[in-house]
Amino acid sequence: MNSQFFEQPIIYQAQIPASVPINKFKDIFLIWYQEFVLIIALGAIYSNLPIYGYVLNPSLLPKLTFFGIFFLIIPLLVIKYNIFGAYLTSPFVLWSAVFLTLNLIHLAGFSTGGNIGGIFLIDNQMVARYSLVLTRAQYILFSIVLGFALYASTKSVYMHTFTLLAALLPCTVIVDFVKPGLLYPINTNGAVLGRAAAMFINPTMAGEAMLIVFLLSCTVIKLKYRAPVFILLGAAILMTFSRSSIIAWVLLWPILILKKILPKSAIIIAAITLGISLVLLGTFENYLHTREELDGALSNILSRLDFFSNFKLNDDSSEERADVIRAGWDLFLQNPIFGAGAGATRFWSHRGSTHNQLLLFAAEYGIFGIGLWIWLLIILWKGKFFENRGLQFAMMFLFAFMSMFTHQMFDSASYWLATFALVSFRKNADYPGSPKVTTRNYIDQERTAR
Repeated sequence: MNSQFFEQPIIYQAQIPASVPINKFKDIFLIWYQEFVLIIALGAIYSNLPIYGYVLNPSLLPKLTFFGIFFLIIPLLVIKYNIFGAYLTSPFVLWSAVFLTLNLIHLAGFSTGGNIGGIFLIDNQMVARYSLVLTRAQYILFSIVLGFALYASTKSVYMHTFTLLAALLPCTVIVDFVKPGLLYPINTNGAVLGRAAAMFINPTMAGEAMLIVFLLSCTVIKLKYRAPVFILLGAAILMTFSRSSIIAWVLLWPILILKKILPKSAIIIAAITLGISLVLLGTFENYLHTREELDGALSNILSRLDFFSNFKLNDDSSEERADVIRAGWDLFLQNPIFGAGAGATRFWSHRGSTHNQLLLFAAEYGIFGIGLWIWLLIILWKGKFFENRGLQFAMMFLFAFMSMFTHQMFDSASYWLATFALVSFRKNADYPGSPKVTTRNYIDQERTAR
């Protein structure tokens, strides 16, 4: 790796003195095994490979990938059992335990469909709703297990995974826009013609995942290289035509500059980039008209672009969001304490859910759901994963902002749960029983002893 590109690169010595005892080799092997597992897990989760693999081949169920990662982590649970108790008292695990318990309580009290607060709940057999809540519980349990692997890690080599993804994901999204149908069939369920999403299929999910990956990559990418990567990210987000992601990208510019995450020169770069974008907006719209394969989706795409010039929300998606927001609020008012039950907003008479994570929590879990959302916001703010507190603030802001536009954070968008597990504690924390042996420091200790 180019050491000029990375922030404080971690370099390990490959040669081990012959005098190193066998048990030390085991410790070194464990360190590298743990890094290997985390690289595999984070790479799969943040590139959405479980869902993407299922889209390409329905026999590759997403749960198979998560089960595979779980079995890779099992040896770490067994070997590092002495610190598992301390991990169970960490803020994210406590939050997860409460959320999981709440879902199980709702699951036990389900009735067969009916009318809640004037909104008819479909699915009288409750099979799909049971499945949704159980899957949600499995995602929570998986994030707890993954969080332990991150918590017990004594190195952070796995963070370089985000450097690769920070470049790879935007490039694949741009390729998906230029060559629709190359990465997945155009008629794939959940895909939106004309809006690039690459392995994520859903454009909004693609945008928010790329934003998260960029913030995480800033822990290893040097300051002077972050602005070009951020511009690449912006170009890819524009290809998704996700208004929430585009606005989040624009708002992150001043936050990252003020928090010294981007260099001061990024102020000039930001002004030039935004200016060029506005000037070329008309040219870009003309280019879209030349894309014959986008005829069926051109109206929706252009209405999304028009939002940034006249700030009018008159497309089908905006009208749908307004309807479900009103319905979600009404459902909360009818059930303000305990909510309408987990999964209620997925099986009502409206076509989609709330498109708002906070509102979904309020409608399904009542004031307990609102409390869970606020609690998670506090956990993100108090987390000490990032040495630069500005990055911690930026991640908290991104969660709060994107919560207003998505309802997938605790379901299929597993990268959000992985992010919560990752940034809620101190990187390479000094925990009870933490193994301190690495290839380098063990060699230094041996030389000192001689």
